Amino acid sequence: MLKLKNACIVLSLLIFGLTSCSKDDSTPTSFPIEGKWQFTKDGTITNNQEVLSDYQHTLGCTKDYIEILAGNILKLHFFENNATTNCVEFIDSGTWTRNNNSFVLSFVNEPNLNTEILQLTSTTLKIKFDLSGVTDVVVFTKIP
Repeated sequence: MLKLKNACIVLSLLIFGLTSCSKDDSTPTSFPIEGKWQFTKDGTITNNQEVLSDYQHTLGCTKDYIEILAGNILKLHFFENNATTNCVEFIDSGTWTRNNNSFVLSFVNEPNLNTEILQLTSTTLKIKFDLSGVTDVVVFTKIP
């Protein structure tokens, strides 16, 4: 009788353990970060309140984007108009590292930018980081 009772307890715990632990595909660690990501929204978090607005791309130009490449290579593509030429492309190259939800961007002659991945799906990347005492948020949309 005692063996049957112990077997029932172990079986109950096993069933509970298997059903309570399910994989959530929306967690930031379940999708690869490599790819081209267009800037979509930016803003801040103040008093635990997120305030985002549409990212302001230069009118008439290719939209700004970031390339996160294999081999930890990172390229930021920005497009601007100047006095003589429209839609001049500027590329800032660097490196990146990722450890779960920690995403670190490194550029020459710049301090590392330590970010936290808030959301990562097959179409959306959302990060936050502290800069000069302000918590900034940037949302990207994956582009083919």
